Amino acid sequence: MEFAMSIGVRPVEDGDISTLAGIRAEEWETSAFWEVRIGKYLRGEHSPQHALPARATFIAEQDGSIVGFVSGHRTRRYGCGGELQWINVASEHRGRGIAGLLLETIADWFVQQQLHRVCVNVDPKNTAACRLYTKYGAQPLNDHWMVWQDARTMGGCPKQVD
Repeated sequence: MEFAMSIGVRPVEDGDISTLAGIRAEEWETSAFWEVRIGKYLRGEHSPQHALPARATFIAEQDGSIVGFVSGHRTRRYGCGGELQWINVASEHRGRGIAGLLLETIADWFVQQQLHRVCVNVDPKNTAACRLYTKYGAQPLNDHWMVWQDARTMGGCPKQVD
């Protein structure tokens, strides 16, 4: 996993939105659709059901290029305190540990927010996502949702709360 070690992670900036939209559009919809949706989500103008205002998005970069991102927010959905909204890695950078690094980063944010139970919506036919979430400790909640009972163990390593 040497590749993941050369990846830097930082909070999102407004100028990143078009690149994030392009990464999301690799899977579904268009860049224009995602540019509006991501921008509104980041500004708090669009919220998923049961979402609360606090949210975070982090960017994974290699050599100044965005290669992936993760977003999450506070929620009341399914008795959870946090919800993983999006995690995407550009197709040419998948399989190199970047998604795990991003999951660990958003897990740290959830822990800092004192959120423990975290849910994520996942299409059961999306075997790659189901495998990723399972590898990092999520369990099935229902047909379309998985849950981490404790964000401090997202990624398999207990995190300390300061």
